[in-house]
Amino acid sequence: MLSLTSTIRLMTKVFLGATVLVPTAFAQDFEARPKGGIPGALLPEERSLWLYDTGSRKFEPTEGDASAAYEASPRALPDGTKVGFAEGWAAIPFSYAINQRLYELAGELGFEVVYCDNAFKADQAVTCAELLVQQGADVVIESNWQSGAAAAVMNIFNEAGIPVMSVDVVHPNAIFLGADNYASGLIGGQAAAEHAKALGRCDDVTVLVGINPGEGEAANERLSGFVDGVQTVCGALPADRIDDELIDAGTTDQALTVVTDWLTAHPGAGFVLATAIDDPRGFGMSNAIAQAGREGVAVGIGCDEVGVAATRVPVKDNHFLGCVAYFPEKYPDYAVSIAADILEGKAVPQEVHLDHVFLTEESINDAYPAE
Repeated sequence: MLSLTSTIRLMTKVFLGATVLVPTAFAQDFEARPKGGIPGALLPEERSLWLYDTGSRKFEPTEGDASAAYEASPRALPDGTKVGFAEGWAAIPFSYAINQRLYELAGELGFEVVYCDNAFKADQAVTCAELLVQQGADVVIESNWQSGAAAAVMNIFNEAGIPVMSVDVVHPNAIFLGADNYASGLIGGQAAAEHAKALGRCDDVTVLVGINPGEGEAANERLSGFVDGVQTVCGALPADRIDDELIDAGTTDQALTVVTDWLTAHPGAGFVLATAIDDPRGFGMSNAIAQAGREGVAVGIGCDEVGVAATRVPVKDNHFLGCVAYFPEKYPDYAVSIAADILEGKAVPQEVHLDHVFLTEESINDAYPAE
């Protein structure tokens, strides 16, 4: 079980970030509250401004307010700049969307990209770091999604004196760029619970989340947020109606297998609300629910090509309710803006988080028009 999910508070109720006071008599009410203090998921008031010191080869805290949302302003980099891009995994749509936009910006703004695919492997991430240093990168966008390799990867860049932005997984001495993990999970959980509530099924909800500790504590806050989001709508759930399963391969097929086995082992689970760290795994969970003939829905997190396509299908057909948009195609705009700030000697927040919205079959074309 997730440790955060057992925390029940009785005084407030949270809907999409807005806290509304309610009477204490409603004992089932639940207050969602992010932990704070988690690198990669720091609350706005916990963040500092950082400046890169070429002498110490470190980002150093500096005075200023880092709590405001960062405004991306991609622009030309100094002449001859090489941007290192260690891609997370070229085989998945979320990563490809980042890749495509980065190369578009390179063509528009005139910088060079030096490239290596981490392929979602720890040892490959280390190899890629060494390659980007050899290729003369001046600043690096690091999409190593195996947290266990973060220190080794950064040792290489720190030794070379190259400033780094890490995408969605915290790396020491790197600017974090990525999701507001807890908030995105909260949004997804609330959407799933509102669906259950509209069907009169809140009293019969069971929550299942697909965890992967290897992607780091911050990324797993998506799942804590989802569990909390469900409870802000349906009320606090007993511990035996909140479960998790390891889904660590990052694929739809593994999620389908794991959740099919879970459903078989839990015939009494009622209306299942499920999610995992990304869309492919969320889609595998929805497939499992549909193929087993069970009641419930899964939510995707990310809105990559898999999530967008699944969201366009009526939920009654595939049990995929929708996806929380991360807009991966916007990551490079932020990354290039941060790179420009760093190379110009400007301070940047130690963490830069994107905003999120929940997209359904009715709203998906507003964000991603069908071709």
